[in-house]
Amino acid sequence: MKILQQRLHLALDVAHMAVWDSSLDNGKVVDSHVNWVGHGASLLGLPPEPLRQPFTGFLDCVHPDDRAALLEAMQDGVDRCGGYEVEYRVCWPDASVHWLAAHARAFCDEQGQPTGTLGIVWDVTLRKADELKTVRQRELAEITLRSIGEGVITTDQLGRTQYLNRVAEQLTGWSNEQAAGCDIGTTLRLVDEDGHATDEHIALQCLRQRQAVNACADSPLQLVTREGRHVAVEESAAPIWSDDGQLLGAVVVFRDVSHERKLSRQLSWNASHDALTGLINRHEFERQVAAALHTAKHEGHVHALLYMDLDQFKVVNDTCGHGAGDLLLQLLAKMLQTQMRDSDILARLGGDELGALLPHCPPERAMLIANQLRQSVKDFRFVWDSHAFELGASVGVVEINHNSKSMTELLIAADQACYLAKERGRNRVHLYRESDQRLAQRHGEMMWVSRLKEAFERRLFRLYAQPIVSLNSHNECHDEVLIRIQDGKGRLVLPGAFIPAAERYDMMTAIDRWVIRAVCHHIQTVRDSLNPEQAFIASHQSLPAQYSINLSGTSLGDEGLHDYILEQFGSYTVAPEQVCFEITETAVIANLPKAQAFMERLKLLGCRFSLDDFGSGLSSFAYLKSLPVDFLKIDGIFIRDIANNPINRALVKAINEVGHVMGIRTVAEYVEDGPTLAMVRELGLDYAQGYAVGALRPLTAGSD
Repeated sequence: MKILQQRLHLALDVAHMAVWDSSLDNGKVVDSHVNWVGHGASLLGLPPEPLRQPFTGFLDCVHPDDRAALLEAMQDGVDRCGGYEVEYRVCWPDASVHWLAAHARAFCDEQGQPTGTLGIVWDVTLRKADELKTVRQRELAEITLRSIGEGVITTDQLGRTQYLNRVAEQLTGWSNEQAAGCDIGTTLRLVDEDGHATDEHIALQCLRQRQAVNACADSPLQLVTREGRHVAVEESAAPIWSDDGQLLGAVVVFRDVSHERKLSRQLSWNASHDALTGLINRHEFERQVAAALHTAKHEGHVHALLYMDLDQFKVVNDTCGHGAGDLLLQLLAKMLQTQMRDSDILARLGGDELGALLPHCPPERAMLIANQLRQSVKDFRFVWDSHAFELGASVGVVEINHNSKSMTELLIAADQACYLAKERGRNRVHLYRESDQRLAQRHGEMMWVSRLKEAFERRLFRLYAQPIVSLNSHNECHDEVLIRIQDGKGRLVLPGAFIPAAERYDMMTAIDRWVIRAVCHHIQTVRDSLNPEQAFIASHQSLPAQYSINLSGTSLGDEGLHDYILEQFGSYTVAPEQVCFEITETAVIANLPKAQAFMERLKLLGCRFSLDDFGSGLSSFAYLKSLPVDFLKIDGIFIRDIANNPINRALVKAINEVGHVMGIRTVAEYVEDGPTLAMVRELGLDYAQGYAVGALRPLTAGSD
């Protein structure tokens, strides 16, 4: 017997258990005595030796919050002459708290009266700590799921809904209680943009493939809420695995992307349309012409291309301002569209240049339509304040057939036909023929090349300056330098008239070099005019950028331009910090590697750089971070109507914020009135340029 007791004690010690018993008086647990066998007392923090104590003494060791429940459980087991299982906390003399678990059995006499109890008890503190940790982790996970800004739904392995976080409840209209056990296709009902159900729900696809599944960008989906509303969402699903590798279900994460998709559609529309007239822009028009050319070559179709130049449009702009010119273009665009067939495509190609693509239209029919459009423009009367204007249109017509060579040559031919219509008296239509190309080319070369050469030889170029004014400092501003030609009658020719020709006939680099040299000479002249004290102060101050010089895309590819700039800086003792070079976004895109190298070399010297017409392309932000840019000049198409157009405001705000995050200052172009100026101030732009902050003024007389 003694050996058996020793083995029993050894087994209990190994299992970290102890045995206790009690004798009952009148069947009341509270009146009993507890006998702790072996090391059982150590579970109470007492010396590990046999211990007999009244139950009330034992109860004093129990945590106060657990005493009543423990006594009730024990008494209930005794009253039933059965057993009980309990877990409770005990407080040791050192004030530490431990968890104990006990299994006990009550003994009854022949009359069924309880006489005593016998049980085992063991320490479960570590297990309870693990359980509490797990509970806290689960609670933290649930709080996290409730707090994140995306909808989360979990399913079982059959795709039945188990849990929705707060955002998922709000987006779907289903509560956790309502959705529990429902098929995920019911809880998270997804359809395509046409309202058709998906072939396979993303959660079921995830469960079938047993791998994560992401949303397909080419097939955007919408969530149909419980109330029937459609919400654009972006979703993904991932499997849920148990520790032993069993597939337990799937978790679907989705978010409301209604605003992003609306903005994306707007950006896509802006990329292919002219913001002022709503017509498609040159890029999209060229794509449509290329598609028409493809059908002509491969299917034998015949189409027509029209190129229209509005006569007398400049008179409206000069007399009444750009606002009147903008309104005129809008009205003409709407009017011309009513004169065309449903299949015809009208586009704005430039300032006052329009293009039209007439599908499946032979030359004879195209000439009739072109003359109808020309007559409609001639009959149109535009009135602004007390001014009434009569316009005209010169139209070039080109046939698109299987012999047509390329989209570019078609557009050149249409431009040349339009040019001949203007040369022969304006307000007429001219059908392009092969012989026209040589005639137009010869006339164009003679006119533009000779006029530009004359401007160089007779020093007819003139520089003007328009201030770029800080919206944060009253004293800070710098000037953008603009070039003009003064003709023999003293009239100024705007760059829009000669820059395209200069680019076409490779004279743009020479013009850019002339401007750089003239500006450097002007800086020296201004410095030499200062008295000694002013010159001393100026030489000891940090020099801000004082002049912004426009560079063409052609000049970015000029290998010798960098050395030429350094030569001019040295010849006229110009600090590089005084000069900022402006490059258009389109020029940078077309010459990105060369533009990066060119800008980085001059940036090291201290020159500033401004990216002009920023925002006109969807790829703007993608390449911006790779360019050493100091200023962003936001495209004027977003600025002109910013006071009334919330979409333009949102785009300008986004560009401004991204620029500031990257440490780049922002400039608003075409700020021509008070409301526009107030709005760009409110949006936090750094600089403004336009007649609302400063008009053009002569910079040099061109004697350099």
